Amino acid sequence: MTSLFRNVYHKSRFYNWALRGPVPDRLRGVPPDPLSGDADAGRRLLDGNYRVFGHNRHLGDLPWHNRAIDAATEAWLHRFDFLRDLRAVGSPEAAARGRELMTRWGNRFRRWHETGWQPGVTGARITNWLCAFHFVNDDSRPGFGLSVREQLAHQARHLARHQVHHRGFPEDADAFGIAEGLILAGICLVGLEAMIDDGLAALEQAVNHQLLADGGHIQRNPTTQLAVLATLVRVRDTMQRARLQAPVWLVEAIRRAVPVMRMLCHGDGDVALFNGANEGSATDVRSLLRTSRVKGRALLHAPHTGFQRFEAPGAVVIADAGARQDAHAGVLSFEFSRRRQRVIVNCGANPERTGHWHEALRTTAAHSAMVVDDTNALETRTIGSRPVPAPPDDRQTPHATTRVACRRSDEGGSGYTQMRHNGYRHRFGLIHSRDLYLSSTGEDLRGRDSLNLSGDEVLRPAERFTIRFHLHPEIAAEATGGGDQVMLRLPNREGWRFRCMGGHVSVTDSVYVGRPATPRRSRQIVVEGPVSPLGIEVKWSFLLDRKGVR
Repeated sequence: MTSLFRNVYHKSRFYNWALRGPVPDRLRGVPPDPLSGDADAGRRLLDGNYRVFGHNRHLGDLPWHNRAIDAATEAWLHRFDFLRDLRAVGSPEAAARGRELMTRWGNRFRRWHETGWQPGVTGARITNWLCAFHFVNDDSRPGFGLSVREQLAHQARHLARHQVHHRGFPEDADAFGIAEGLILAGICLVGLEAMIDDGLAALEQAVNHQLLADGGHIQRNPTTQLAVLATLVRVRDTMQRARLQAPVWLVEAIRRAVPVMRMLCHGDGDVALFNGANEGSATDVRSLLRTSRVKGRALLHAPHTGFQRFEAPGAVVIADAGARQDAHAGVLSFEFSRRRQRVIVNCGANPERTGHWHEALRTTAAHSAMVVDDTNALETRTIGSRPVPAPPDDRQTPHATTRVACRRSDEGGSGYTQMRHNGYRHRFGLIHSRDLYLSSTGEDLRGRDSLNLSGDEVLRPAERFTIRFHLHPEIAAEATGGGDQVMLRLPNREGWRFRCMGGHVSVTDSVYVGRPATPRRSRQIVVEGPVSPLGIEVKWSFLLDRKGVR
């Protein structure tokens, strides 16, 4: 069914009639939510101010009708994720506000709407309405509860029809939210029990297709890993509350996903900035990990997802040893944190996935990685949420699929990894290798970057390389030592000395978008130089400077 015909059909009275059915006379209960929400954002929402992708925006009482919003904001509003923030406030005023917004939405969007009834948006809204129902419901207003149950059933039938007619769900994380909406509707709404099996089948399909063998999600985005794990935990706990047996594959998926979630967190408890992730809420991460009931440590080596983690007392290093064409181009980039302070970072992401900032933050230069002639090491191409297929592996095209290899060894508490990628092979005939080493004390981080000839014929040889180490905004940096050293000062006055051999060292301006829509001025260490016809080798180190500790 073409998109145009499908939209006409969904708008028709016949489709609206086809979704009708018995109205559930009650809820069996509501799902437990492992995520807590932001009370400050909830209090702002009481006055019509929404925190959307990091922006504070006054959208009024009918935000969906605001002509100033773009498509991404509109979809976010239809999801009703903000109900979690109102629950965090917990006041009668917050409950009334949630009730009012749900009522206004129902009055306007009770029938199919192109944005508001997208399957991923609808699945998220069903989950959010069910999780918030006991908070927003008012027993003195029985009409509200009846209307919500009717609308939830209506939307769940829409999702069920989508599953039947499309034989599957999207190949991204939306598939988890759609399946969750079906499962929770079937468990919580009396009379819709048949949807439980359909939803579980869809969720199992999403797990099998998108959750890799080591437990990481295929999109390699720590924020997405958090959302997927929250869905799995919420479904398991809702089933257990309803005295239903959670499938073995669901329990196993949670058991695999938790160590990867721990792997992607820094010492501050929040996630690393890879492949579109932003800093979120360390409180939510801790709550989700606790609720998962999966014990154990962070995974150190995720060969399928493509991440490496090194831990030592007071130090964490997380490195990107993978590649995906619809992700960021930060191949072999890494982040380093000292206790609860981030030191070496990537620049972040724009969650709206539009505009100049989005494309700029996806580049290799926006990561703590090596760049050759200002060219991305990974061709980032996306249509919707799916990657565009790469062209054939022709040595004359710069767009062939980037491949990454990685070897790792651990001994006596120290960690060492050797990584390489071929992202510069087809344009420049070069292979980039990066070695990382973290000592057992956590006070010595060393690396080696090299470019070696691949033997391919190329259109032109590379001219210059640039290695960037982006610094967190709270890190002060000053070049010393005649052009080969930099002194770093952490907020706790701890000092670290950067040394380098093989390139010219400078400290320049950078930007940090760890929080959405909140660019902050920062600094970066830049190592650069010419590319020799025989390749290059750069050795560098970050060492704790005990003389600089105060």
